[in-house]
Amino acid sequence: MIAARSLFRAGAAGVMALCVALAVPAVAGAQPYPSKAIQIVTSVGPGSNFDQLGRVFAERLRQKLGVPVVLENATGGQGLVATRRVLNAKSDGYTLLLTSSGLATMPAIVKNAGYKAGDFVAVAPLGQVPFILYASSSVPATDIASFMSYLKSNAANLNMGLLTTSHITTMLARKFGKVVGGELVEIGYRSSPETLSALLANDIQMVATTHAIAGQHVALGKIKAIGVVADERTQAVPDLPTFKERGYPTLVINVWEALFAKADVPKDVLDKIRAVSREIVSDPSYLTAMVPTGMEPWRIPFDSLQSVIDEEAKAFKKDADELKISFD
Repeated sequence: MIAARSLFRAGAAGVMALCVALAVPAVAGAQPYPSKAIQIVTSVGPGSNFDQLGRVFAERLRQKLGVPVVLENATGGQGLVATRRVLNAKSDGYTLLLTSSGLATMPAIVKNAGYKAGDFVAVAPLGQVPFILYASSSVPATDIASFMSYLKSNAANLNMGLLTTSHITTMLARKFGKVVGGELVEIGYRSSPETLSALLANDIQMVATTHAIAGQHVALGKIKAIGVVADERTQAVPDLPTFKERGYPTLVINVWEALFAKADVPKDVLDKIRAVSREIVSDPSYLTAMVPTGMEPWRIPFDSLQSVIDEEAKAFKKDADELKISFD
């Protein structure tokens, strides 16, 4: 009996030793993050200002982390192609999403968007681009006050150019209509250059776009810069006031670019990416490299980024319901 017990103990000890021996290589073989290439999927097209800034960021991320960082353009579906690709990837931090403010607002107006806002978590703010409202030379207005006065009497006769690739400009058009008590004629275009060409030809009389797209034509006297439709003035035209500061607080669209990860990515991985990203966007050389892209710093504390985006999404949903904006 004693011999049997001794044999059992010896056998049990052997099994335990074998289990420990097998487990040790697994622990020792675990690689710290990152140990391989990181893929950043972006919803914007190649060559756009968002794409340019994304590549500036990706290169600095590569330098900081010491692994390849590949930026992949996955356009289409107003950002849904890129969003769904990241959503279907592993939650290991090796597939990240670089996108615009549409990520937060899309679920509010698109039926069956395929994701919820809570599926992603904000990692880093890369930059923003304040939009300016431009008017054609045929519009007898030169500033916000004279433009709004003219719009109130002529809303039904003015065409506003919209981007069919972005629901944000549709929201702005509806906001203008609500303020003046009329409905603008909305005409969709596939790209910002197309809307600019239409404005120059007077096919449309107003459009919201960036200084990088339209600024040179203002200098030539071909179109007019009326005011900034963002919370703050743009560095590109610092003397141009915002509609908000002139008494129209609802005539605002915030267009930003940020890095996101799936919400269930391990916390230690998220912390690592955030820490490195904070170093990148606060570096003076990053701010210098941002200038040619037409983007501007988005000076928002990292700790507040998620809450700011969440509040913006709630406000957008409220506006969309009131203005009856929805897409299939």
